Amino acid sequence: MDLTYEFYIEIPVFSTSLIIGLYNFKKIDTASKIICVLLIAELLNESIAYYMAKKYHNNLAEYNIYSLIEFSIICWYFNNVIDVFIRKKIGTYIGIIGVAFGIINIIFIQHIHVLNSYFLFVEGVFTIGMCLFAFFRLLLKQEELRIFRYHHFWFISIILFYWCITYLSWGLYDILGTKFNQYISIISLLIWLVNVITYGGIGSIFLLYPKLQERGK
Repeated sequence: MDLTYEFYIEIPVFSTSLIIGLYNFKKIDTASKIICVLLIAELLNESIAYYMAKKYHNNLAEYNIYSLIEFSIICWYFNNVIDVFIRKKIGTYIGIIGVAFGIINIIFIQHIHVLNSYFLFVEGVFTIGMCLFAFFRLLLKQEELRIFRYHHFWFISIILFYWCITYLSWGLYDILGTKFNQYISIISLLIWLVNVITYGGIGSIFLLYPKLQERGK
């Protein structure tokens, strides 16, 4: 699919999800508000990336910088969702360690204008790990919570879905880029499609937020 068509499809999806989240902003908890921050960051990221791709034909530098911001926001989110993280600020420590590695990687290991695959690997491992640990902690509270009516269960599920697929996709991207270049467009399309599904799903949770809160009691 053409880059322009991709941009004009995903931006309305991101914007709609953000508008719904902001509409309910006063009603949602702190962690859900952080998801709104993630949506704002993603909207800005995609807009800047589109501009960089059109003007300079290379937006990897922008994506590499954004990946550090994205990881920080995700750690911030889990630091407000997982009970153990809340008490001991573990998400903050993970975020600091991960971002520090990302900066070192950009400066000394992988150039900023190439795919930051080492950091993406670290980001993926930590994010998937935090999602699974969050599920573990939620299951321990299953007598107190109606998990399938709990909005953070669905937020975490969407984050896990996104990272499980993109984690594999970025790995394939690096391999196929050197050996089977003709398949790169398919991987890029898959990553784009997962983005649209992910942020559309977040918008759906925000839309159903009042009902989830009511039925989750």
